[in-house]
Parts: sequence; C-alpha cells; structure tokens
Amino acid sequence: MNVQYAKEVTELPAGSGGKAETLMMRLIRAGYYVDAPCGGKGTCGRCRVRFVSDAPQPTANERRLLTAEERSSGVRLACEVRVAEACSLQLPVSREQEIDVLVTADAAEGENVGQTAGAIPGERDCAAMHSREGATKMRGQSRKKRCGAAVDIGTTTLAATLYDLTEKKRLAAASSVNHQRAYGADVLSRIQAANEGAAEELRLSICRDIDALLAGLVADAGIPDDAVEELVIVGNTTMCHLLRGLSCAGLGAAPFTPEDLSLWEGSGAELALSDRWSVSVTILPGISAFVGADIVAGIYALEMDRKKNALLLDIGTNGEMAAGGADGFLVTSAAAGPVFEGGNISCGVAGVPGAVTSLVLERDPAAIGGIRTVELSTIAGETPIGLCGTGIIDAVGEAVRLGLIDENGTFEEPWFTDGMPVAEGRFRFRQEDVRQVQMGKAAIRAGIETLLAEYGGGDPEEILIAGGFGCRMDEEQTIRIGLFPEQFRGHITMIGNSALAGAQRYLLDDRTAAKQRLASITGHAQELSLAMHPKFNELYLDEMFFDTDR
Repeated sequence: MNVQYAKEVTELPAGSGGKAETLMMRLIRAGYYVDAPCGGKGTCGRCRVRFVSDAPQPTANERRLLTAEERSSGVRLACEVRVAEACSLQLPVSREQEIDVLVTADAAEGENVGQTAGAIPGERDCAAMHSREGATKMRGQSRKKRCGAAVDIGTTTLAATLYDLTEKKRLAAASSVNHQRAYGADVLSRIQAANEGAAEELRLSICRDIDALLAGLVADAGIPDDAVEELVIVGNTTMCHLLRGLSCAGLGAAPFTPEDLSLWEGSGAELALSDRWSVSVTILPGISAFVGADIVAGIYALEMDRKKNALLLDIGTNGEMAAGGADGFLVTSAAAGPVFEGGNISCGVAGVPGAVTSLVLERDPAAIGGIRTVELSTIAGETPIGLCGTGIIDAVGEAVRLGLIDENGTFEEPWFTDGMPVAEGRFRFRQEDVRQVQMGKAAIRAGIETLLAEYGGGDPEEILIAGGFGCRMDEEQTIRIGLFPEQFRGHITMIGNSALAGAQRYLLDDRTAAKQRLASITGHAQELSLAMHPKFNELYLDEMFFDTDR
C-alpha cells in the first residue's frame, strides 16, 4: 500500500488509560481521524502511523501487513500499538474528505443548483456528482431566506443539500466522509462498537459531521445561520439509531429488534447539534433493522408506491432491496460487506481522486505481469491510486473475460502468486481480493433471487439502481461476474442518490400529504429475513462461482 505521511509531526500526550488502550483509540479521543475499515481488528492494515522515534517492536500482525521497509522506517498499525507514553507521530495524508459523493438524483451536473425539486421522480441523471466547491454561491441577498437542508447519512459518506423553501430552489450542496468509519467500515462494526461503550463517541462524531456540512452549505449559499429553519435526515437504521442516541443492542443479535423506526420530529438541540443551528429536525421512518429510512426515502422520491412492479437496489455495505409497487412492498437486505466501497481489498480505495472507476485489460506477454491495461478511467482524471467499487467489479470482470480465473474464482499462475497487475503495475489485484468480491456478489445476487421468488410478481418492469456505485457501474461487467442476472440486461436504470432525493422531496412537499404517503409505504412493507432462509443459503453458495463460459 502506497501511503503518504504528513511532514508535520503530531505530538500525542501520554494516555490516561494505561497500555490497555490502543494508539488508535488515543488518536480518536484526541480528535484525529483514523481510517480503520476493519474497526481496529488488525485485519485491514489501513491505520498506519509513523513514529518519529522510539517505535515499538512490531507485532506479528504488523510483520504480516507491513513491509520490511515500512517497519524499519517506524511505520506501525495504530490498532496494534499499545503505548501509554507521549509520542511523536506522522499521520497519513488522507484524501477521504475529497470522496466523490453523489449529492443529487434530480438533474445533470451544473444544472441542479437553483432548479425546482419537483422534477425529482422524472430526472435520473447520475452525472451530478460533486462536492460543495462546485455549488453556486448565492451572495448578496437583500432579504432573509427561509431555508432547509436535507442530509443523507451513509455508512461511508454523507451528502447534503440546501434549499430555498419559498422558491423551492436548491442553493448549495456538500459532502464529507462519515468519520464514524474510524470504528469500522460496516454497520455491524458500528453496532459492536456502540454496544461495547462507544455509543456516545459515535453519536458525537456524526453530529460533528452534520454541523460541518451545514456550515459548508450556508457559507456557499452566502446566507446567515438562522436562515436554516428545517433539517430532514435519512440513513439506514443503524445510522439513525446512533444519531438519536438509541441503543443498538437489539440490532446486534437475533431477532434484530430496533428501538424505534417511526418518523421522528424534534430540534437540533435534542440531537446535540451545535447551538449555532436553531432548526427543527425530521428523521424519516424505517421499515426494519436493516431496511431503513434511506430505502423508504427512495421509494417515496421515485413514487414506487404508485407503480406496478419495480425493484429498487441500493448496493453498499448493506445491500438493501425493495420489490413491489402500489399493492405493497417486500423488502430485505443482504450483508455484502464494504467490498463495493473499496473496503477489504488490498488495492481498494474510497471514491477519491485517482480511484479507478473503469478499466479494460488484455493479455500481453511483454507487459508487466503479462497483463496490459488498455483503457482506464479515474475520478478527476488523476493518476491511478487504487480501485473503488466499480473498478473492483471491472477488475474481476476482466479476469473472467480473459480466462485468468476459473469458475471457483482461483487465479492461474503467475497471477495466483503475484496478483493481477493493474494500471501498468502500479498496484495488483490479488487472490484474496477475488474472494472478497465473491462473497459480496454472492450475497447481493442471492438476495435478489430470493426476494423476487418470494415476491412472486415475475420479472420487475423497472430495475432501479441507487447510489454512486450504480452511476458508474458497467452493466455488462455486473452480469459477467454474476452480480446481476442475465434478464436484467437492458432494463437497468441508474437513479442516483434516491435517499437524498427523498429527504429533499419531504422538505419541499406538503407535510400532511408527505406523512400520509410515508405511513402508507412503511405500513404496506413486509420484511423478508434472509438469515435463515433456505433458498438464500443455497443460492449464496451457488453464486460464489463464476460462469467462465459466458
């Protein structure tokens, strides 16, 4: 892993918890962000720090995950180090604040700021992926505006938009990393951390992120803080529980019982937001422990409750799905893990500049490792630094197409030993990475097949793929690796950030009618549990394989 360390030195004072506390927890408590997708379990190797002097002896885990050069230069894993003394560190230069987050589902890039939100259901252009730096600045307003903000709390990232409530026009957009990621990349890691005593730290972390997003929005729009009167929030059930300070004990073990799934209304003060914001807050309702307000918001925004037979897929660390229409919904979720967001992949990265989003490979005996990169696209057109979710799908798809892996997902030599070179050898996609993709894609595909079989409505008339992953996804590659079935070909629509679109629509719709529709959606939704479903378990094993004859 190519890691750049800051030139400045961070002086960390002596810890108060003795050697029982890891360096990672000391850094978090001191206000430093630590990238730890595995939640500090010592498996991902991402929480690298460099000791300026007196580096402790490396652990067995560090000898496995760090190169000899890294170890000799003082690099250690923050989750492995347990030193109570003061220490001088160089922290990694993080680009996660530059994550390319999907902030809209309602218009094309450059056209969405200042447009009415009424077009949300009919506009599904995924090009509008940008941060607040690209938003139009509304300066020099002569009258006070009545404004509201919509926030989508994702497990990895947050996205927010600011609207003029009178004219129903969007004024600004902002995005950021979810700093709860320091406690793990997936919801199960967050649940475990909360249940083991970190619930308050997790709550304060997300509140700080929301505060920062609101500050960015008002700065870009050139409005005073008190112009923001309303805040509408969506997220999966775990994110909403952590924000509200609800116990996650019921989310961590069967029968997976949430504390509260209802629509919540309160104030910013009740959520422990900064007193800078005097806002009324609404958190939209969820359906179950693992089908949350984000899916409900998507159904609401896309008017799926007025359709006949549609399928909504939001593929992330927790692949949430809804099948149905005006007669009701069958919903479920499949734990794909963080693989489709770059987690648990040796060369995986989040959607930051330089992340590879698509690629085409070919065999070439004269090239590095016998593989040449024919085509390659990266976020912001920067030098390749690793693979994000869609790049990971393409890497496996190309390995299948070129016959580098067999139906079991096993690389041929020399790629089994050395890995498959990508971007002319800048990094390699390895055997253990293929296994991670196999588990993730098998969970999603088995979930889709089980859901559609139980719903019994036949092939869906519309297949709607939500989120940033869907917007850059190559349909052919997803079918090639078996993530989606063959019958989906030509019927997929990329819809952008449907969760944020739902929060925006609620912000601007007639409130009484909006509440009635949300109540109808949740009231006519039935959850399908996959955990012990015999068809899901059978399909999961089958979908681990690849169709190498395609």
